[in-house]
Formats: sequence, C-alpha cells, structure tokens
Amino acid sequence: MKTTALFLILFIFIQNTQSLIPAKFQWKIIDFAWESHARDAALASGAYIPQNNMPAGIARWKNKLFITIPRWKKGVPSSLNYIYINGNQTQLLNPYPSWGEAFVSDRACCISSNSTVVSAFRIHVDKCDRLWVVDNGVSDMTRELKQVTAPSILIFDLNENRLIRRYVLEDDVLRDSSVLTSVVVDVSAKGCDNSYAYIPDMGSNGLIVYSLKRNKAWRVENHYFHFDPHAGVYNVGGINFYWSDGVSSVVLVPSKRTSGYRDLFFHPTSSTKQFRISTKLLRDENEPKENIFSGAEVLGDRGPLSQATACDYDAINNVLFYTQLSKNGVSCWNLDRPLTEDNVPLIISDCTVLEFPSDIKVDTDSNLWILSNRQSRFLYESMDFNQVNFRILTAPVNLMIQGTACDKLSTVEKALSFIKRPKSHK
Repeated sequence: MKTTALFLILFIFIQNTQSLIPAKFQWKIIDFAWESHARDAALASGAYIPQNNMPAGIARWKNKLFITIPRWKKGVPSSLNYIYINGNQTQLLNPYPSWGEAFVSDRACCISSNSTVVSAFRIHVDKCDRLWVVDNGVSDMTRELKQVTAPSILIFDLNENRLIRRYVLEDDVLRDSSVLTSVVVDVSAKGCDNSYAYIPDMGSNGLIVYSLKRNKAWRVENHYFHFDPHAGVYNVGGINFYWSDGVSSVVLVPSKRTSGYRDLFFHPTSSTKQFRISTKLLRDENEPKENIFSGAEVLGDRGPLSQATACDYDAINNVLFYTQLSKNGVSCWNLDRPLTEDNVPLIISDCTVLEFPSDIKVDTDSNLWILSNRQSRFLYESMDFNQVNFRILTAPVNLMIQGTACDKLSTVEKALSFIKRPKSHK
C-alpha cells in the first residue's frame, strides 16, 4: 500500500510537467566521509577546498549511486565516489574504491595506484556489473592545467570492488585539445569479454573505440561530430556563454538495419540535431574513411534551444532522454515516432531545481536519474553555498512519460508512424 501511495503521489506531480518530483539527494556543498582527522588536515593543506567540488556524472549499481567530480579546480580530494541509494538526502560521499586509491593531492606528480581516477566526467555501468570510467588524467582544468597521468580507461568489477584493467590511451587516438566526457559500452552476445567501449572526444570532435578483447583503441572522425555554430549560444542561470563543444554524448540502440549490431546514437553538445551510425562500421578499425563519412545519418532536429550535455536510452519503452540546458529540464523522444520538435516534449523543468541538468541515466529497473549542478555559475561566476546547489532527482520512466508524446504507441500508431517516417539525411 505504501508503494502504491508513493507512485500515486509521483503521478500527480508529474502530470504537470512544470511541477517537480522531490529531490532524492541534494547538497549545498559537497563533503566526504573522511577518515579520522583527515578532513582538518585536507582543509589546512588545500587538498580539500569545499567550494571547488562540483558533481558532474552519475550511474546507479544496485544499492550504490556513483558520482563523479571532475578536477575543474584545485582542492578536489576524490573524483570517483559513491553514496547509498537508501541513505539520507545529504549524505557524505565515499571515495571509490577507497580513500587510499582515490585521493590525489594538487601537488601530485603521478598516481599512486592503477585504481586512481584523477578526473572523470560521465561514467557507465554495464550488464556485467562493471563500472567503466574514462580518466582525463588532469587537475585544475580551468586555471593551471596539470597532466597528472595519461588519459586512461578504467574498468572495475563492482561485485568485488577491484580494478579489472587500466588501459592507457595512446597518443595516436588523442589530440592536444582532447576532452573525454563520457563512455557507453556494448557487451556482445558472445560474452562479457567481447565488449566495445565508445568514448566521445568533445574537445577535438572525435570518437574513440576500445575493444576489451583485443585491448586496443582506435579513433574515428566524422563531420557530424563537430558543433553547430548556430547552437553555441547559451543562457543558463542568467549567465550568457558560448560553447563550441563537439560530440559529447552517445547511447546504444537496437538496430533495425544491421543484424548482430547496434546503432550508436550521438550528438554534439552545441547542436540540436540527432545522429546515428552503425557499430558495424565503428568496430572495424580499418573501415575506409569514406564509409564512416557516408554511414552517419541525421535523424532529425529537436528544435531551438534544445542543446543537451547528456542523454540515455530506456530499452523497455524505446525512449531516449535528454538533458536540456537552455530549458532547465529534461525532454524525451519515443524512437517509434519521427524526430521532430513536437515529438520531443519537455517533461520536467524548473529554473531552480534543474538549473544546468548535467547528467541523466536510466537504471536497470527503468528509473530515470537526473543530476543538476549549476555549472555555469561554478565556471563563470560564483555560487551561493547557503543555498542548495546540487540535486539528484529520480522517478520511474513510465510515470515520467505518461500522457506525453513519448508514451508507448499502440500497434496501429506504430504502423502509421513507420509509414509517415521521413527518410534520414546523410
């Protein structure tokens, strides 16, 4: 009865898209579960500067929610952390996999353990209970950039809390302006060892493909990975800024075109269009460039001011969710419908609670998770740490999309949608 009542309350909230689901977690300022008197020592040394810690990425695994804190500025003691799903609303963050392995001081010249993550943005949990993290390896990104370690891919076994592999990315897949912002993993039907990771390089408009079985990475480039100059202007939290960010977010979607392969849906941050390419083309490092060029397709346009830092896919409902920076909210698209502005409704929005939605995830139970962090204030002005600045919201996908253009289509509607669907553009 309690569960039914909770769902009823959530349903009432969500029916008005401008209303909000309550925050599951929220913080005025980020703090950690320190050992003994380590907090006082970190404050005194500058290893922990509370106002310099801003969460950017999330991923759920069972009773844990992983939270990343990129090292934008000095004083970030741990980049990869977790909290407990059933913990209190303002609980302290736990460094992962441990304090000894996660801690990096601003004076560090290198990492002390292969399990150390220096600076990560968005992360991924795959169906094999593995956490995938892309470490940019840098600290103090906005001021005195320092390369502490080489950019790397880290894979953790979450059941045993141990590092499976750390793969150092070679120079030939990187560029001087590389910024690796997220990762998504395709686990083959042949088993967990036969997995491919797809990593957007937002800073230099590329995609890095990594084969776990071969333990090798290669770079893919396409003109659609670049930003749209007409979509580079933002106003978030009353702050105007211009971004030329390229491809930043990718998701895997079942393909109706190529048997045995999925499609990689991608978009640059500074763009309002959605693109796709078959993973069949991406998995072959020797695929001719002209095939990569012609294989990417434009699926449609989400409409004005629909730039998104992140997206994720719910396979149960065949729905893609987007963060909406300029609208302080979240939108969705049912892939059974054509991609048009009318078919990408804003399902939740609030100028305070969802100011700068940074990341979005769908978990294995088909719950939507949203992180907002006021990033424009953090980077370009200042934050009021007497207010709540960082929030994580969650609700069942079914409730979020009910009664919207993202709701499930009937059999007849699916047939009509397929007939009316416009051809994609290459």
